[in-house]
Amino acid sequence: PNPGAALDNAAFWKTFHDCAGRLPKNVSRVFLLRELDDLPTDEICALLNITPNNLWVMLHRARMALRRCLEANWFERLGEKE
Repeated sequence: PNPGAALDNAAFWKTFHDCAGRLPKNVSRVFLLRELDDLPTDEICALLNITPNNLWVMLHRARMALRRCLEANWFERLGEKE
C-alpha cells in the first residue's frame, strides 16, 4: 500500500546483499545458513566440517561486519534524508 516503504525495503535488501557479498566466503555462507536458512548449529557444523566454536566465531564476525557496513551504507543514508 505504501510505495515509499516498498522502495525503502527493496533498497535495504540490496544494501544488505551488497554488504553480505563483502564478507569472506565461508563467513557469509555460515551467516546465511544460520540466519536466513535457519539451519541448526549441528547441521551447519557437519555440512561445513567445522566446530561449534568456529561457527560462533564466524557468526560473530559476520554480524559485526554487517553491522558496520549497514551503519555506513544504510542507516547514515537514512539520517541524511531527515
